[in-house]
Amino acid sequence: MEINEFKDKQAAGTLTRRDIGKAMAAVGLATVAYPVAGGKALAQDDQALSFTWAGYDIPELYQSYEMKNGAPPDYAIYADEYEAFQKVMSGFQPDLVHPCSPLVPQWRDAGLIQAIDTSRLEQWSNVFPALTTLPGTQFDGEQWFMPFGWGRTSVTYRTDLVEWDEEDSYGLLWDERYAGQMAVFDSVDETVFTAAIYAGVDPCNMSDDELDLVMDLLAEQKKLMRFYAVSQSDITQAMAAGEIVAALTWDSGVAELKAQGLPVRMMLPKEGVETWCCGMVLMKNAPHEDKAYDLLNSMLSPESGEFLVSEYGIGHSNSASFDNIGDNRLAELQLPRDPTELLDSGVMYCKFRDKDTVIERFETMKAGF
Repeated sequence: MEINEFKDKQAAGTLTRRDIGKAMAAVGLATVAYPVAGGKALAQDDQALSFTWAGYDIPELYQSYEMKNGAPPDYAIYADEYEAFQKVMSGFQPDLVHPCSPLVPQWRDAGLIQAIDTSRLEQWSNVFPALTTLPGTQFDGEQWFMPFGWGRTSVTYRTDLVEWDEEDSYGLLWDERYAGQMAVFDSVDETVFTAAIYAGVDPCNMSDDELDLVMDLLAEQKKLMRFYAVSQSDITQAMAAGEIVAALTWDSGVAELKAQGLPVRMMLPKEGVETWCCGMVLMKNAPHEDKAYDLLNSMLSPESGEFLVSEYGIGHSNSASFDNIGDNRLAELQLPRDPTELLDSGVMYCKFRDKDTVIERFETMKAGF
């Protein structure tokens, strides 16, 4: 949905679960950049304050918190993780922040966060092991990140408009039969990363020669693309209209398209599917540390996880969250009841060795120089 429509409905108090789902489906995410918790414009002094993405500030994720504390937590919303980092560096003081795993070392090195006491997390023993040992989230035997939501970036295609009888592969996005009918993200985090997987190189540690190879592949792909998408909503709208027949999407995009009754399928490429995980970090000197742990426990609960999976199409870190989700819904989302093997086999998103250079090369490639 358009951001102005989101703001208008929010101001009027008429936001529905579907509206929030549409905003989530844009998970670039929609650039709502102001506090929106429970209609409150400002944080309350006596509740935990979470600095997070739009769409994660809803009652379904803090039910046990409100039952224990008699009021909902407070939220401030950011447009992207880099904005969040700069705001906290400038003195903004939340209790929790919601980055993705590759950025945890940046927060720790800046002295902004503290280790999380996992003995205070009631469901920690149920967290998928692959998510408790993500690179850069443990230091000196301590846990500095609570994994929360995870997902995949892969090729999604219209099964009624694409003929694909081969093994799942990113190669579909280089198929000349669909020239002018495909799209990828205007972002190195998805488009360069998946091209590196397709090229058979380690996206996290590309040599100069390997980066050249990836850029050559992307230059070939560029000729076949209808557009580079700024947000996932650009892709889902174009795919729903039949303007494009294949594209990179996140899980939430597939969920949105299937909710519209469209015949789409997300591939699990033989080269490996890009997987990502975002979660919570605890601020050093958090003003409401005890209540911050209450919110962490609420977010990690099976009830919160069941909502996240069923409604947003995003995986949850707690294995127990999958227990009560129907087989049909999991099949629609192309998620197994036990995604352990899926997580273990994915190519976990990481920070490029020299991201500034990767961005510069990507922009140069698109410009045709």
